[in-house]
Amino acid sequence: MDSRILLLIMLLPAVALAEEQVVPVASVEDNIRAMDTNRDGMVTATEIRAFLEAKNGKGYKHDLLDEMEAKAGAKSCASPFSRSFY
Repeated sequence: MDSRILLLIMLLPAVALAEEQVVPVASVEDNIRAMDTNRDGMVTATEIRAFLEAKNGKGYKHDLLDEMEAKAGAKSCASPFSRSFY
């Protein structure tokens, strides 16, 4: 019985220290709101690029973001079952 109390007394400071070291992280909703710079409710590939480069430096994931912007600029879906409405 005494060893259980002693163990509990020894672990309480460790638990308190672990709680203090938690760093708040932005939620997905917060990040999407930050990306939507023109406040139209939609995040474009250009806004995603600007957000990621602001956080991680210019040229971050350059190839991937270029491909994403090129696909976002396409006028129609490339799937075989889609048809043009224009």
